[in-house]
Amino acid sequence: MISFEAERNPPWFFHYIENYSHILLDLRFKTDNLSQDMLNFSIDLEIQGFEGLVFYIYKPSLNKIEFDILDHRVEMIHTIKDLYLDVKDYLSADSVDFIIIPFGHFKEDHKFIPVVHSGNVVSNYQTFTWSPSLLFKNIKSVIKIANKYNEITPLEYFDRFYYQFDSSFKGNKTEFLFSLINLLVQLEEIPDVEPLVTKIKTVISKTNELLFELIDRSIPLEMINMLKEIERLKFNLDNLSKEEIYNWLDDLLASYSEKI
Repeated sequence: MISFEAERNPPWFFHYIENYSHILLDLRFKTDNLSQDMLNFSIDLEIQGFEGLVFYIYKPSLNKIEFDILDHRVEMIHTIKDLYLDVKDYLSADSVDFIIIPFGHFKEDHKFIPVVHSGNVVSNYQTFTWSPSLLFKNIKSVIKIANKYNEITPLEYFDRFYYQFDSSFKGNKTEFLFSLINLLVQLEEIPDVEPLVTKIKTVISKTNELLFELIDRSIPLEMINMLKEIERLKFNLDNLSKEEIYNWLDDLLASYSEKI
């Protein structure tokens, strides 16, 4: 695989996800002759040789954030429909950062094959990966880790192209999903962004259902207890405010981060 360090500006969500391994699709659309104010598109997300959950997030306009989680343990291809883009806001940004965070395991012989469908609008993208460096993270005054996004080049695969990640890129542990949900709550603090409480509750509920379906006899007792606490949260979501959800998750993370 050929890879190189690519100089690019960090995505808007970067400071939230720098501790997660993730994939960045830098999407570009030719909207010069588009008469509509809204561009609709979809993405076929095929990941062969991967088992786990996939979270995606992107910003279709200045005041909206869209995200969801996918179960990638059975199906190899997910078509993410109903994606959209405010053309006016897009023109000022030039591209769209579509961020994919995998939670699970990659096999050595894996293939990542994204396909963007945008109707009559011409589209293209570059693919980048980010692998967090956690070395010396508590010695900020002594050493600074300057990670960069690595652009990966496509390899030929029959009538398509695919991407393969090097050994430095690994899927995040499944339990890291809890800390990601905690970060989603913090997105509420972004100025001029529409309320995300309903979306966050949906992702929490869906995440719990997927995690409780996992069959793994090696799960430690502390993890089982934490999953039970998360289940309690799930059944109380409709009665909780944003602040209460945040506090509940924060307490869980504080209580179990040193035990697991």
